[in-house]
Amino acid sequence: MLTYMMLLAGILSPYNGSAQVSDAPLQPVVAVQSAEYAAMPADNSIHTASITSATDSVYEEPDTEDTLSYHTLNGVSLSDSRAELLNKKGEPLHQVKTDAGYTEYEYDDVKVGMMGDHIYYVSVPAQAGSLTLDGHTLPINKQAITSELGEPDFTADDGEGYNNDFYAFKVFTDPGTGKIVSADIFDTLSE
Repeated sequence: MLTYMMLLAGILSPYNGSAQVSDAPLQPVVAVQSAEYAAMPADNSIHTASITSATDSVYEEPDTEDTLSYHTLNGVSLSDSRAELLNKKGEPLHQVKTDAGYTEYEYDDVKVGMMGDHIYYVSVPAQAGSLTLDGHTLPINKQAITSELGEPDFTADDGEGYNNDFYAFKVFTDPGTGKIVSADIFDTLSE
């Protein structure tokens, strides 16, 4: 958003008598403005046309409902608190302390790794058969996952996965057999 505002300030500054915001040349923007200037009346409408045209080239489409953020798995969000988890899923069937220091809440369809009040990972075991990732339900098999998500962003000895720089979805496999063990989401900044 800040970049967008600075771009607008840079575009508008030559027209309102202000000093240029940065030393970076504005040639691409000026070229767009120049091409439109010949066809536009000499009133404020040129400013509107120039801003629209200049931002079209740098504007990124917002995420759609179909975009996967790898943030929610089987109804549990990485941003849920312990209280929200218990409200959504109820009391866990089992609580297990892991070697890594997490308290793992085990439910029928999902395991949730907690550290204090924070969720660090959500895991669906392969025997569940299917999972719901950000509202998209798919079978837990490589072909279905690749068909839905495309080729993985990363591969490791224990599986492969997808990320968006903040959250990751990883399909863990047994290194010896290659069989899927679980499908997990986690915060990439906490790993």
